[in-house]
Amino acid sequence: MSRRDREKEFKKKYIAEAAYRLFASSSYEAVTVEDIAREAEFGKGTLYQFFESKDDLLAYILEEGLDRICSEIASECSAAVDPREALNRLITLQYGFHKDFVHLFLAFKRNTDDLPNPDIAARVRLMLDRKAALSEQVLERGIRERVIIPADVQKLARATDCIVKGFVISGVEIDGAIDDPNKDLELIRMVLSNGILMNTGGDKSGGTADRQ
Repeated sequence: MSRRDREKEFKKKYIAEAAYRLFASSSYEAVTVEDIAREAEFGKGTLYQFFESKDDLLAYILEEGLDRICSEIASECSAAVDPREALNRLITLQYGFHKDFVHLFLAFKRNTDDLPNPDIAARVRLMLDRKAALSEQVLERGIRERVIIPADVQKLARATDCIVKGFVISGVEIDGAIDDPNKDLELIRMVLSNGILMNTGGDKSGGTADRQ
């Protein structure tokens, strides 16, 4: 990468970081391009040199976040010797990712139908597919080693992600903030590992991961 390209990428990331700070403290809809330019200490015209619209900027932020978690899943989960530990790491990474980006994904979804450029949404969907594929690899390993229930791995990955994401969304909606991530993660892991029904030796119809 040339020096000019490095400088361009630095400015692009700097603008994205400024926008993320504003989106986190307010809301996507309330923040204007002028606000972002002011926060980044650039002229409004400079922003349009890097991003065609606020939606394009939002997509870039989401792509950056998705690229980061994909790299983390690939490195951390594959490094785990035990498939249970790999699953725990996946859950932890998913939780942190949703905690940081769920509000932006909700805003992106609200605005998807109105995007002037469909390629913007396609870029984000491509990265989401990559994240899902990496999650499926973690679960496939657990299934092969008879630690995770034998089920459709795509649906299993989606269910796991939805449980984590739903927990984060409900916490933000109810309390406005996440009070204790460690307690949240402990409960999520327990539910995913054992279900919510007590094993009293009676009804055996509700299979859980530890019974396989």
